[in-house]
Amino acid sequence: MTVLTGGQVLVRCLEREGVRVVFGMPGINVLDLYDGLRESSIRHVSVRHEQAAAFMADAYARVTRKPGVCVTTAGPGLTNALTGLATSYSDSVPVLALAGEISSNLIGRKKGVLHEIDQTSLSRPVAAKSYCIMSCGDIPRVMEQAFDDLRKERVRPVYVGLPEDVLEATSDFNLEKKQTHNRTSLVVNSESLREAADLLSHSRFPVILAGGGVASSNASPELVEVAQLLGAPVITTIMGAGSIPSDHPLFLCRSRMPGVVDEVFRKADVMLAVGTRFSSLSMNRWALKVPENLIHIDIDHEEIGKNYPARIGICGDARAVLSEIAVKLQSIPKSDRSDWRKTWEGLRDSVWQQMKRSNPIEVEVIAGIRNVLERNAIVTADTTIPSYWMQRIFPIYEPRTYLYPFGYVAMGYALPAAIAAKIAFPGRQVVAVCGDGGFMVTCQELATAVENRLGIPILLHNNGGYGVLRHFQDIHFEGRRFAVDLLNPDFAKLAESFGARSCLAETAEQIGSCLRDALRSDLPTIVEFRMPFSPPH
Repeated sequence: MTVLTGGQVLVRCLEREGVRVVFGMPGINVLDLYDGLRESSIRHVSVRHEQAAAFMADAYARVTRKPGVCVTTAGPGLTNALTGLATSYSDSVPVLALAGEISSNLIGRKKGVLHEIDQTSLSRPVAAKSYCIMSCGDIPRVMEQAFDDLRKERVRPVYVGLPEDVLEATSDFNLEKKQTHNRTSLVVNSESLREAADLLSHSRFPVILAGGGVASSNASPELVEVAQLLGAPVITTIMGAGSIPSDHPLFLCRSRMPGVVDEVFRKADVMLAVGTRFSSLSMNRWALKVPENLIHIDIDHEEIGKNYPARIGICGDARAVLSEIAVKLQSIPKSDRSDWRKTWEGLRDSVWQQMKRSNPIEVEVIAGIRNVLERNAIVTADTTIPSYWMQRIFPIYEPRTYLYPFGYVAMGYALPAAIAAKIAFPGRQVVAVCGDGGFMVTCQELATAVENRLGIPILLHNNGGYGVLRHFQDIHFEGRRFAVDLLNPDFAKLAESFGARSCLAETAEQIGSCLRDALRSDLPTIVEFRMPFSPPH
């Protein structure tokens, strides 16, 4: 038996769960936890704002498929992180949020204690489960439960409150060997699988829609196999991007590509939708119509049939279900779908050629960026016009290599996400794509990137304001612009002040040249470009 503080016990629990990195900012309520981290092999990445810590934990979880961990102090520390946690909740990302609390005997008494607020209630809308540990002896049990929650079928953040007196208290501690908890296997209705395989095999114009559940379950090989067995085109959501390589013959486009998606959906006679909840953004505010013969596969039974009625609903892990469907399809004669292929290939090529004629600058810039990067490069994107173009035409070859806060669309995501991705995979290229408005939300994290000597190019589109909102004001408010123009700093001087690098690009060719140079550096580089970009239609 060893006498440890609650903070030390909690760190031992993190170590036992295999946590290697935590992102956070110290505060008076969590100093005992930080004292435990000081003696630990766990890497602590110090952020300049707690929102960035939550963004980093989110991105770390997305790229590694392991829980990301962020630490904040009580009160404003947690509330600053809530935007990041909401991002993870919306996109089903496993993040453990550890937050200091006031002393356990004062919680809920409203006595005016420093940082006093009902943190457990605050966390509930953005967490699958919320806990507040009320004694040092409860730490191992609650932490084990928290990590079990993070490995359930539909993953979402888990909040754990840490009263300062619990972290300060000492206890005889003997960490028992962790029990192995296997992920619960859902029993899939075999009749539903047979019906799905029969419906698909007899279809003339099948289409597959692949969502984030395909990436989460590592089901790309199974997805590709089913597509090949059917000869069916695959459309991915942004969360499912890379589940089938963009240069695969059966990859059609992403769901943000109008003119192709709506026409293919209209012509298809069967849709196999895997790991998607048919969100408003993916489905153009649900204006897109899907075939009546919809087969919907999702790990969360509540999502099946919620936004579009499903003829066949299958609740299960995407990888397991697709594998079973593939087995059944192999025993069924294939139909000739060559005419269908000519149809959807023709639609895709026609829209692509029109796009190149209408938006040559945007297409050239996006293609130039892709040409510089390796296939497994990780791109993190903010809510900016270049990233909207990327969502449509940027080739993505592997899952979890395009990170975007798709469900919550929080500004300021790209830079913190890039930092976390580079820490997770230091040997891979990582690039952040920002607008000037979004970059200014978390630009202080340049200090974090410099401090950790992370060679991250930051492609910064400087159009002097919120370009997408300007566009909406021009269209819907007869050009009456208000509060959308920004007074920006000199970004080159800003980079220099942080100890980072900068490069100004005025052409697509110069963007590529600056990007190549930035990728060779061990410091972050702001690659600023100011050429006009029109939002995609």
